[in-house]
Amino acid sequence: MENKNVLCILTVWNEINYLPLKLQFCEENKLDLYVIDNMSTDGSWEWLQENNIPSHRIDTNESFALRQLQDDIVRTIHRLKPYWAIYNGCDLFPITDKPLYDSIMELDEKGYNIAAIDCCSFFNTGEEHKVFDPFNTFFYHGTIRTYNMIHKYHPKVRYNADNVSFPGQKIGKLNGIMINYGNSKTAEERAKTLKRRRKAWNNGEPRGHGVHYLTGEKLKWVRNKKDLTDGRKGKYLPYIQKLQKISEKIKNG
Repeated sequence: MENKNVLCILTVWNEINYLPLKLQFCEENKLDLYVIDNMSTDGSWEWLQENNIPSHRIDTNESFALRQLQDDIVRTIHRLKPYWAIYNGCDLFPITDKPLYDSIMELDEKGYNIAAIDCCSFFNTGEEHKVFDPFNTFFYHGTIRTYNMIHKYHPKVRYNADNVSFPGQKIGKLNGIMINYGNSKTAEERAKTLKRRRKAWNNGEPRGHGVHYLTGEKLKWVRNKKDLTDGRKGKYLPYIQKLQKISEKIKNG
């Protein structure tokens, strides 16, 4: 009998704060987790080993080399051959009405092999970072875009920026939202990541990969609430509340 697992696979660099949230998120949504560590220095790799998370390391010489990282993800997917895969980030959370696994299987049963989902970024709008609790701290988002980052395994799958593709794709739409908390991180964290981005650009990485970091730098990594939408005042509130329950579970041990 075929193992119909859904693998959430991601690369990390210094995500020791988000890793426990990601693990709990995967458990709540019946997902397998695989993490590729990009030579973290904050204890992320050690945490992965202590918690027996399937993982390995890749060294990109202290640069955010997206193409190299994506190539390694694809190699890992071909090695593991999951039934479905979610190309994700440690600070990226796709939430649907049901556990994500169930929502994906519903599309699978209808013959779809890519699950599209709307996505938005929640921004730092001046909130304090004294306590790490992003799900209860950041609520203001910008433009909604649709991404194809969830897919059935295919031997010819390709990853390009924030989308996946392969021959014969049939796209279904998930009812939910994928929230990106990357832009809610501290100015210090974002500046360090931009430094790694710049090194990758200087090494030949397309400058279109991560260009939004330059916008963040100009704004000193803080957005104005007046230019954004409060996610609590619309249809996304139930999804935010699902994440808040995850945060609460971790707090309570």
